[in-house]
Amino acid sequence: MQVQVLGSSSGTPTRSRNVSGYAVFRDDQKPWYLVDCGEATQHQILRSKLSLYHLEAVFITHKHGDHCYGLPGLIASAGLSGRTHPMRIVAPVEVLEFVHAAMAMSEWSLPFNLELCALERLNEQAFSWVEVQSCPLQHRVPSYGFKFTEIQIPRKLAIDRLQAQHIASGPHYNLLQRGEDVSYQGTLLSADDYTYLAWQPRVIIICGDNEAPSFLDPVIAGVHLLVHEATFLAADLRKVGAHTGHSDVQRISAYAQEHKLPALLLTHFSARYAPGEGMKPLIAEAKAEYSGRLFLATDGMIVEVDKNAQAGVVREGFNPE
Repeated sequence: MQVQVLGSSSGTPTRSRNVSGYAVFRDDQKPWYLVDCGEATQHQILRSKLSLYHLEAVFITHKHGDHCYGLPGLIASAGLSGRTHPMRIVAPVEVLEFVHAAMAMSEWSLPFNLELCALERLNEQAFSWVEVQSCPLQHRVPSYGFKFTEIQIPRKLAIDRLQAQHIASGPHYNLLQRGEDVSYQGTLLSADDYTYLAWQPRVIIICGDNEAPSFLDPVIAGVHLLVHEATFLAADLRKVGAHTGHSDVQRISAYAQEHKLPALLLTHFSARYAPGEGMKPLIAEAKAEYSGRLFLATDGMIVEVDKNAQAGVVREGFNPE
């Protein structure tokens, strides 16, 4: 299960960072998911291995432009890609109204059904290989995080148990492995009793803007990777004002340490912190608070949570063009 950073800048793009966008995907599954869609996100997708044709759903954390202004262009481009199957947009109502107005103004017709889903109805939605839960955060406007929990995990047969109970191999083995209960010599065999998951579900949270990490408390248990904004250094946040609606590196890193999170990906950096030397104070502040697997986002970076639930960088950025 992988997260690719499509944009790691706060507010405005820079020469090296686009505004917010994060792809969630799995190598053995074609459908993938997008969290936030700032301006030019579709250009960033072109630099990845991902395709708008297989984008199943877009989740928007809040209505600020650096998180949603790229939606109309992305939707229009998907319509030119040959796509005919539906695409879902899960977002606050104001963002859905913005999308509808933009498409109506441009008189753009789509060859697929655009399903606009109010974020409040997320619990009614089913997706191909993840379950998705939202969590309210604290920002200047309503903002949310999205918790992705992996489903559709292959099952393995408990061969030792089957053999110990003298259940011979046959077509019923395949049915059990597919998760189906079967009848064998007059006895009902439960798939749950004779199979197990090939690996445990991986869990990732990707947050919108949030000045209070404690708002994640209801959903933080069992998370393998937290993607969270760290717009400022703590001292710089105090200078610009305490009520920006944003987090600082020290605050979110301390929260991750307190909750023993195994991996933390910091992102959404103020443009004042240039890549390279400019990021060193953020790295130092984070490491002073947090001892887990720490990643500071760069555009194009891919962080994978492997089947052992260990997080690591598999790509540092986009390939050179």
